[in-house]
Amino acid sequence: MEESIVSFKAKGNELILVMREEDDFDRILESLGRKLDSSGRFFRGASLDVRYRGKKLNEEQERIISEMIAEKAAAEIVSFSEDEDHPEQDDPRDHEEPGRTRDKLRMKLLYFRGLEEGMTKFHRGTVRSGTLVSYEGNVVILGDVNPGGEVVAAGNVVVMGSLRGLVHAGADGNKEAIVAALSLQPTQLRIADVITRPPDSGEQKQGILPEIAFVKDDMVYIETFLPQYK
Repeated sequence: MEESIVSFKAKGNELILVMREEDDFDRILESLGRKLDSSGRFFRGASLDVRYRGKKLNEEQERIISEMIAEKAAAEIVSFSEDEDHPEQDDPRDHEEPGRTRDKLRMKLLYFRGLEEGMTKFHRGTVRSGTLVSYEGNVVILGDVNPGGEVVAAGNVVVMGSLRGLVHAGADGNKEAIVAALSLQPTQLRIADVITRPPDSGEQKQGILPEIAFVKDDMVYIETFLPQYK
């Protein structure tokens, strides 16, 4: 799968890049570029010590990847080196749901991959125009998202109010992510790389009815989250 070619682990200011050993450098570079395009904003402005695992790189390849991360993530690369403490056995395909006894420790180390559980950020209050709320896990907004407000998450986005701004769930490319809101009227809704437009003025819904948006066959579907009784 595409998402298994390259994965991230974040721990403080340390970013660990895990690359599949059997893939050639050009394919890894292409996959990394797409991942940084969608989720690089999470590292914006950070000073990062980058270490890599899996794929062996020469000095020129290290330089290319380091410069790509710096450019696309708008981050300062303090150091870039091979992670010799963890050899190539740490393959990104092995990042399955951790055992219950190790959940808290592993979730601190792993870049967000889960959807039904995992790291969640709660934002209390209205997300106003010009405000960005972003997180590398799930995001729950305890309030409204106004037009001009933006919510970006690697996981799910749940809005306990009206969603009328821009929302991007599954920002790291995960099409299993969902968006749910008590009133779903976004200016733009995006899940992974699938974007849907807002309804026309004649299609605006009356009243408040919780809805959930999800991707199926590369299209965004929106369904009522609770049954409607008349």
